[in-house]
Amino acid sequence: MSLKVIKMSNELTQKINKIKNIFENFSNYIELKDFRSFLLFTLTSQVPTNILAQIGLGGNKEVINLPYNPIFNIYYQKINLISAGSLIIYVKQEAITDKFTLEKDDPIIKNFLNPNEMSLAFRGKEKFLLPKISDCSAFDIDGNLNLTIKVDDIFHSLESFLAVAEPNVLFVVDSTNESEPDLVFAFNMMPQMPSRFDQKVLKIDVFFDQDHEARDKTYLRRVEDYTINYLKDIKEVGHAELYTSAFSLILHVKSFSKPE
Repeated sequence: MSLKVIKMSNELTQKINKIKNIFENFSNYIELKDFRSFLLFTLTSQVPTNILAQIGLGGNKEVINLPYNPIFNIYYQKINLISAGSLIIYVKQEAITDKFTLEKDDPIIKNFLNPNEMSLAFRGKEKFLLPKISDCSAFDIDGNLNLTIKVDDIFHSLESFLAVAEPNVLFVVDSTNESEPDLVFAFNMMPQMPSRFDQKVLKIDVFFDQDHEARDKTYLRRVEDYTINYLKDIKEVGHAELYTSAFSLILHVKSFSKPE
């Protein structure tokens, strides 16, 4: 084996080990930094007509669920994975209202979304449902529920990541050291057969953001020539831009801790 191949192999191993260290305490939970991020994630994942929708199947959902766990004071979304249990995306937040339903144009919602985001997010008579639920799967005593994170692909440019993986949601782990890159990742939701029967595997695709370009950004816009723009919010978007652009939601991870 040539010295060049050995060097490249060592570099790849170092990157994989760095990712493993970041996910060392991962336990099925991703805590987001604020309620606005959680709300945008909910709209992205639950409203098929949204331009940021994860699954573009068309149709219209008039009810958007915002489950609230009053014991832990968290809003959360539970993503059931085919072969790897559940993934919980949550945010620590006191209840935003005592109401069971909220209209899409309620002032409470307007506190978190700007007018352009609301016009893009809603297409009909959508309303929010705020059920109070305590998810009990985390307290299952019959076995190990933790997901094992494995790296599927490491991309060496963001253009490559967007072109191949086409993620609608990008998670970012901001590094605490400015000299270290931020980790940008997306879940590979294809079913994964574990190598052991007691293991639940979830694969991720990753990119190391050495220049911290995603810091404090909420959206990423890619145009037809793969030019990339980072956006703090979406200003008015014309119909032509919708046909020539692809948008991804950027979610900054606060922790991988289980809520307490």
